[in-house]
Amino acid sequence: MADGALTVQLDEYTARKIAEKAEALGISPETLAAHLLDDRVFDYDDFTWIGDDPRTAPVEVSDQGARDWEEVRPEFLELIDKTFGPKP
Repeated sequence: MADGALTVQLDEYTARKIAEKAEALGISPETLAAHLLDDRVFDYDDFTWIGDDPRTAPVEVSDQGARDWEEVRPEFLELIDKTFGPKP
């Protein structure tokens, strides 16, 4: 496993749920499974952080590229209608 490869056998239910969620997200089931495992086993304490620990580092908020809600809302509603159909 030196190359990072690992074969995991999943039951039918779990494999189906991963496939469904991956399709909804537009990614491969393998990519989703890798992300899910990373989220569960990743431990910040396993690493030495240069600078601030990302758990406690201040978050820099930028409004660069931000748009007012009044401008975005019509586009957002149009996308919802296009994706899910008009609201009854």
